[in-house]
Amino acid sequence: MFKLRLAAFAAILIAVTASAYGQQAMQAGVGAALPEGKIAVVNTQAFPAGIGELKQKYDQVDKQYQPRYQQLQTVESQLKQMESDIQVKCPQLTPDKCQELQNNYQDLKKRGTRDYEDLKGEYDRTIDTATKPIRDKLYQFLNNYATQRNIVLVINLAGAAQTGTLAYWNPGADITDDFISEYNKANPVAGAPATQPAGQQPKPPVKPATKP
Repeated sequence: MFKLRLAAFAAILIAVTASAYGQQAMQAGVGAALPEGKIAVVNTQAFPAGIGELKQKYDQVDKQYQPRYQQLQTVESQLKQMESDIQVKCPQLTPDKCQELQNNYQDLKKRGTRDYEDLKGEYDRTIDTATKPIRDKLYQFLNNYATQRNIVLVINLAGAAQTGTLAYWNPGADITDDFISEYNKANPVAGAPATQPAGQQPKPPVKPATKP
C-alpha cells in the first residue's frame, strides 16, 4: 500500500552478521584471527513479495487499509480538479471568488495531508506488528543458512547501494533467490505460487505514497 520499508530487514542482516561473528570469536578466543569464509549479498527488497509468509501478511494488511487508501485517492483526484478550476476559472472571477476557491483547495489539501500521515503511521505500525514473528524467523534462518554455507558476512544489497558503501559485487555472490527459495521450502504457505526462477523474483508491491 505504501512504499515498503526495508529498515527492519537491514537490521536483521546486521544483527545476523554481528551474532555469527561474535559466536565464532567466543569459540576461538579473544584476539583470534578473523574467520575465513565467503561474503554474500542479499537484496531485501525482494523479501516482501518473494517470502510467502511476508507477502501473505502484507496482503492482509493492505486489504484492511484499502478503503481508507481509496478515500485518499479520491481526495487526490479532487485536488487535481480544484487546481485545474483555479487556473481556468480564476481569471474570469472576482478576486473574492478566486480567493474562495484557493482557500477551499488549501483546506482540503491540509485535511488530506493529515489523513495521509495518520494512515501511513497506522499502516506502518500494523505491518511492523504483523511481520515481527516472521522477521524473527528470518533472522534465525539466515543465521543457519550462512553457517551451513560458510558465509561469514552478508551485505544488504539495497541498503548498501543506497548509502554508496558497496561499489561492486559479483553476481555469483547474490544469494537472494536461493535464500528465498530455501526459506519458502522450509516454511510453505498454503495457496502460495511456486518460487520463481533465479533473477525473476517479483518486485515488492508499491502503491503511490504521494501526499494529497
